[in-house]
Amino acid sequence: MKKLLFVNGCIRGEQSRTLRLARRVVSRIPDAEIEVLSLPDLHLTPYDAEAIAQRDALSASKAYDAPFFALANQFKEADAVVIACPYWDLTVPSMVRAYLERLCVVGLTFHYNEQGRSVGDCNPQRLLYVTTRGGYVDDNDPALTDHASAYLRSLCAMLGVDRFDCLAAEGLDVVGNDVAAILAQSEAEADQVAARFWA
Repeated sequence: MKKLLFVNGCIRGEQSRTLRLARRVVSRIPDAEIEVLSLPDLHLTPYDAEAIAQRDALSASKAYDAPFFALANQFKEADAVVIACPYWDLTVPSMVRAYLERLCVVGLTFHYNEQGRSVGDCNPQRLLYVTTRGGYVDDNDPALTDHASAYLRSLCAMLGVDRFDCLAAEGLDVVGNDVAAILAQSEAEADQVAARFWA
């Protein structure tokens, strides 16, 4: 069995359409030991000066097994990660950003080579970003650019996660759209993603 980390960043809880889609794909991934991390329960806040000083001191002393780095270690040791959150103001919700901030630890999840480039040290072979969008993204329009996928793709490259994919249902808040049909189509796509997840 492979270790699958399911990071639930769905603010609206059981009412979340993103959570519905994410649970669909996660529940159908074969040969997976699923660990669920519920970000709403953690009440994460952005790092302040004190937290940054603590992180840097622990990292400098190579105390990577400290509880401070628990989330980074959990991510690092997974075989794959599914992050689910709504598309939020062109990117991800702030609690997801606070979580991602905790994954970036020099010497633990990445290091710098002699050329000063970051080299990832994490185990996951892939990260799947599951999201729902009220409208549509268009990277040719600054007001509709999908900064969430771009950011997560770059983070994967930094941390050494070879594959990034996005599963999205969009147009859910556009008047006149058939929301049930859109979600059904996305769930069918989720089934296909899950079936070949480890391929």
